[in-house]
Amino acid sequence: MTARKIMAAVLLVGALAGMSGSLAAQEKVALRFAPAEGTRLTYTLISVVNVDGKNFLGKDLALNADSRGEIRLFSKPSTHETVRADLTSPGIDVNVRLSDRVLTQKLGTTEGEALEVVFNRTGKVESIRNPEALGSGNPFNISIPQILRDYFPAFPAQPVGRGETWTENRRLTIPFQGLDLQIDLVIDYTLDDVIPAEDGRLAIVSAVYRVVVSGAKDLGDTQGVFEGQGAGAGSLHFHIDKGWFSEYRLDFKTDAAFVMKKGAARLVEFPFSFSAFAEIALINVLPPDPVIR
Repeated sequence: MTARKIMAAVLLVGALAGMSGSLAAQEKVALRFAPAEGTRLTYTLISVVNVDGKNFLGKDLALNADSRGEIRLFSKPSTHETVRADLTSPGIDVNVRLSDRVLTQKLGTTEGEALEVVFNRTGKVESIRNPEALGSGNPFNISIPQILRDYFPAFPAQPVGRGETWTENRRLTIPFQGLDLQIDLVIDYTLDDVIPAEDGRLAIVSAVYRVVVSGAKDLGDTQGVFEGQGAGAGSLHFHIDKGWFSEYRLDFKTDAAFVMKKGAARLVEFPFSFSAFAEIALINVLPPDPVIR
């Protein structure tokens, strides 16, 4: 082979390799919540909420709440668009630390009972049945269904490629000094990379949070209004070929104020900060039982 032909072959191979790399970079993957029927997933949950500032009487306000425990999902026969799962929990310990006392509670399901949860393929909770499995009594206004809706991630409705994003809007409602503090989240997820893992392909996802605080209540001839904005970040690991996530973290902070208004006039403001951190991690997977033929 002459030098000219060798050079032409090298250039052709380089061009084909470049085309192959370009196609791989543009490949889209479906991040669908789709654990196989009979799969058992056990997740640990850690969440921390902090509020610091002034209350409505101008006194120092300090509130710290944390929850730690396990959530277990057992995937049941499902449709193409939904995932049915039995949810059980041996217990989620909730602690609320106020300036003068500490309150505790244990959330969980009754032994032998399960919540019947239906997710869509983006991971959103569509419905929950058999709430009797949770037992009674909940002085903190915190529940396992609320934890699912507030802290589980959202997956894209359509396949995405590297560098592409999808957006989720979520509202958290938190009791605060007898009023409802509304936390509106706009979450932009980005597929950063797809890498090999022991069980197939692993999607590495980052998240950026935009936070707006709102809420109002009439107080006689005045109105109390929550105002504030914040930001945060998060991360997600999703096992593409298995249809489940193994890690989700979120962390955001908001500087806010409770403003007393009369008409357009701002009478007084009570500033405070609100921050939240949560981590959900997969600690055990049991595949479906083998089919005996």
